[in-house]
Amino acid sequence: MNIKKTAVNCFYVLAGSALFSLSVNMFSVPNSIVQGGLAGISIILNRLFPFLPVGLSVFTLNIPLFIIGYMRLGKGLVLRSIAATLVFTSFIDIGGLFIPPYTGDIFLAGVFCGVFAGIGLAFILLAGATTGGTEIIAVLIKQKRGDISVGKLMMFVDLVVLSASYFVFRSLESTMYAVVTLFVTSKMIDLVLVGTGTSKAFIIISKNSDFITQKILSEVSRGVTVIPAKGGYTKEEKQIIFCIVRSSQVSAVKRLVTETDKSAFSFVADIGEVMGEGFH
Repeated sequence: MNIKKTAVNCFYVLAGSALFSLSVNMFSVPNSIVQGGLAGISIILNRLFPFLPVGLSVFTLNIPLFIIGYMRLGKGLVLRSIAATLVFTSFIDIGGLFIPPYTGDIFLAGVFCGVFAGIGLAFILLAGATTGGTEIIAVLIKQKRGDISVGKLMMFVDLVVLSASYFVFRSLESTMYAVVTLFVTSKMIDLVLVGTGTSKAFIIISKNSDFITQKILSEVSRGVTVIPAKGGYTKEEKQIIFCIVRSSQVSAVKRLVTETDKSAFSFVADIGEVMGEGFH
């Protein structure tokens, strides 16, 4: 076990959880601004049933998803996500006891809610984990319906949550600010993970190309093209792995490549525009 890498990942999870806790307790709950995914559902449940802690609700809703994900997506990602979600949800509920609410300008509340949530989620992704929720749902559905993009599925779930928030909070303004929060959150995740680009192209050359290909297909749920090649100096037959991923998936691909073959040669390039299946 790489102690340094484990320590860095633990730091990312702790820092990310603390930042997301700020977004929920300081900005989201006090101003009735719903976030996306299971966090948004939990905020709605907290409004309907104030005795239900937001963090506990998030973890409880994730339990069946983790069980299904463990059976169908592999244990590595799911176990890391369970650990990260446990820390993440604990920080939310503990933070609610100490973090002062912000009740000033609601537009600023929506923007900074998105900033803290986006950076926090990006840190957790950098640790090679997720907070479960819509990401696991989307990947599971993608396995059954390969013609549907993961991004669209996650967007659909978020839209359902936002629509439900209108009927609970009875405020069109709150729903509109929630849209602002989701937009800022997604942009901050992109900025932290890969800069300003929206998609990235991976070129990977490895002696374990077959295994890496299967990992990308099963764990990241992205298409892969394998190109036969030959080393110019060694004349050795090789395979080049080419794939295009969304910004939120970059850290996952980097992790599985380094875990599979530390000597693999790879680079990442910016993509200005992507068209085709999975990127509609």
